[in-house]
Amino acid sequence: MCLIIHKPGHAEVPVDLLRSAAEHNPDGFGLMSFGGSNWVNFKRRRTTCFNALHRAYRCVGDQECVIHLRLRTRGDITAANTHPFRLTPDVYMVHNGTLDIECRVQGRSDSWHAANDYLRPILRHNPDLLHSPDFQALLKTWIGPDNRFVFMDARRQKTVIVNREHGVEFQGLWLSNTRWFDAGRVGLPQQEQLPMEPLPAAFAKPVAMNK
Repeated sequence: MCLIIHKPGHAEVPVDLLRSAAEHNPDGFGLMSFGGSNWVNFKRRRTTCFNALHRAYRCVGDQECVIHLRLRTRGDITAANTHPFRLTPDVYMVHNGTLDIECRVQGRSDSWHAANDYLRPILRHNPDLLHSPDFQALLKTWIGPDNRFVFMDARRQKTVIVNREHGVEFQGLWLSNTRWFDAGRVGLPQQEQLPMEPLPAAFAKPVAMNK
């Protein structure tokens, strides 16, 4: 299910939020930030450890960054399934939710397949498409309201959040949900947690995003 935290440069992520997010999402974390003109700095770890997460965050605490914490639903707990995913030389993405797509490679997650089989083939030829309102609307239709995508474009130095309105604004941060951490610890209402039921091995491909 996972949690995404978007931190603008002026904001701070409370330590209690990081600690709780690490406790509830043990299956890996990733962090990406604008490291300078035309590049994204990123770090990934296969399993989540608060101390490692906190150290990684402190290195970019004065920059705009996106943190992804993974709670496995589909795919193995591996480095390959840890976010962020690189779509083009300049564009990286993270995902929160579960996508109704076919997973053709055993052990790889639905997020990995979305990045490699759908988004990369489209954006590698036209990365500026990411900033089109029409394309963002198409992504919303494809993934539905229970999923979130966050992209960082190094060339434009811009972050794009798909389904932002279904997340939570908190002290200058954007959180993809309040299900997968102890929201009460930071004074937020707790969303009902979705059932963690086994998922079928494969789903039908969505019509809107065929390659």
